[in-house]
Amino acid sequence: MSMYPNADFSEPYSSVSFQYKQLTSPYPYSHNETVELNKTSFLPKKSQITRWFRHHQKQILFLVCLLLLALFCLRNLIAVYWTFLKIKMDSTMFDRGYVACGLLRKEPMLFVQDTRHVQVVWEMNCGMSNKAMSLTYWQGDEKITLEAIEPKVLDPHHTVYKATLGPIERGGTVNYRIETTRKEEGTEKTQKPKVLAKHAFQWYTTLDTEPIRMAAIADNQFGMLTFSSLLRQIRKLSPKPQFLIHAGDAIQNYPSLRQWQTDFAGPLAAHGLGQTTPLIYAHGNHDYDMRGEYTYTRSHGMDGHPWFAFSMANGALRFIVLDSNIDWELQDTWLKHEIQSDEFKQAQFRVVVVHVPPFLEYWDPEAWFQQGQSKWGAFIKDRYVPIFEEGKVDIVISGHQHNYERGERNGVHYAIIGGGGGDLDFDQVTDWAMYEAKSLDFHFVFLEFKPPLLNNRWSLHWDTYSVSGKKVDSMSIESRT
Repeated sequence: MSMYPNADFSEPYSSVSFQYKQLTSPYPYSHNETVELNKTSFLPKKSQITRWFRHHQKQILFLVCLLLLALFCLRNLIAVYWTFLKIKMDSTMFDRGYVACGLLRKEPMLFVQDTRHVQVVWEMNCGMSNKAMSLTYWQGDEKITLEAIEPKVLDPHHTVYKATLGPIERGGTVNYRIETTRKEEGTEKTQKPKVLAKHAFQWYTTLDTEPIRMAAIADNQFGMLTFSSLLRQIRKLSPKPQFLIHAGDAIQNYPSLRQWQTDFAGPLAAHGLGQTTPLIYAHGNHDYDMRGEYTYTRSHGMDGHPWFAFSMANGALRFIVLDSNIDWELQDTWLKHEIQSDEFKQAQFRVVVVHVPPFLEYWDPEAWFQQGQSKWGAFIKDRYVPIFEEGKVDIVISGHQHNYERGERNGVHYAIIGGGGGDLDFDQVTDWAMYEAKSLDFHFVFLEFKPPLLNNRWSLHWDTYSVSGKKVDSMSIESRT
């Protein structure tokens, strides 16, 4: 007898019969949701992901640490390339008109004009016919405003402004700001001024008890990445330089507005140097303007000449900046008069900045011997070196040759600092047997003029650094007077 008398075994259990059975409880998914679930069924479940991470957590931690270490080691390179991309991108956006009018295209750049004057150069991205530009500067409570500064319109995307601060009567901090005001249409009323830039710089006309620090560089032409790297090292110096010496050839092609933006003004602004560090600038052969306008660098001084001289620290330091592009008797006469002047004779330290060095050793052999480039700036050596020696100049700083050399001849120190970014020179075309230090690499120099302590003489401490920030040369010079 069967154990299950009421059971019906006429239809055995099978998959065929199972598919016709009705749902006996609410199904957790609707029909559409079931379809979507089936479509994404290839994705791992959260629990699977969690288990995988738990199982490989040591390997993941190792990879994260390795990535962080790589980023740390490459941080300088990443910063340099990020600055490079930002400058290039900004220039492209301005050139194509994607940036609204009324914005600064070039942050203000400061150029030493003479002992008591600084020239400020900046650029707007559009014509500013309906706006007035002004520059205000002050020391302490004394405030001066230069109004209605005339623009120089180069094209629809480049409008340049220049103004001269001064006379600066004493040393210390000089604050300045650039403002623009807009006239209301149909009236003579003007809107509230809008501040475009606000910065400060140090000036040492009368201060003679503190060290004066400068960074020096030259020939960064078409080497923006290297130039930016060097400026980054300069920015990191402690204590920071208050002035920047540039011995010429800031760009490769003078008429190129793009090069002035990306290869010179952009890097200076990106590293906060152009706005706060006045430049002592000597024009080179690549940034020479035959018309004498010098749109983006120091214009001719109040005497109408590109060469000039100025003093610092109550006359203790005297700088002469010459133009090696101009072989004129007028410059010779001016230089002879300068070394006989009371300002020069009373100075305790005397520095000359000129682009072409008197004693050049490295150049392209074909250009030097066959193309006559050995004669470039020859008057600096033939006519000016005797004047330097007669005036007891302490040091002559030059560029032009794309590497570093330092030496002494007849009591005058000579330094070539042309490693700012242009293609390096490796071929020696002559030997003056006077240079005691050299580096065929990119570099910049840090100068510190120290006031008298025990011997009543000013001194110069000179350090040369590579593009990686490594010190490659050092010297100290005491004033001869």
